[in-house]
Amino acid sequence: MNMRDSQALREIIRLCGVGENLVSRGQAWFQGDPDNVPGLAAESLIIKIGENVARLSLETTQEHSGVPWSLIKRMRDRLAHHDEGTDHGAVWDTLVFDLPTIRDYIESIVGK
Repeated sequence: MNMRDSQALREIIRLCGVGENLVSRGQAWFQGDPDNVPGLAAESLIIKIGENVARLSLETTQEHSGVPWSLIKRMRDRLAHHDEGTDHGAVWDTLVFDLPTIRDYIESIVGK
């Protein structure tokens, strides 16, 4: 694996950890802020993960096809370009269910 891919994968792992920190504050905190700061932070986090996925080489994404790379990029695109229709429930579910799975898989790729 080339250095650029390794750096992008390690950054995805780090960002997934930040997502875990957001989740640890609870869903009431996430949904309860009148300015939606937690939701905006989560959106930014998911966008950054998608940007790192987009930096990966075709070789790496094909070699590790168990990760839903295209779904991650599509989620990034949806959040970055369709802000009037953001489903914050889906964002929360992404933080809770998807990011830990993605992190575990990527940690197995890079050997943590």
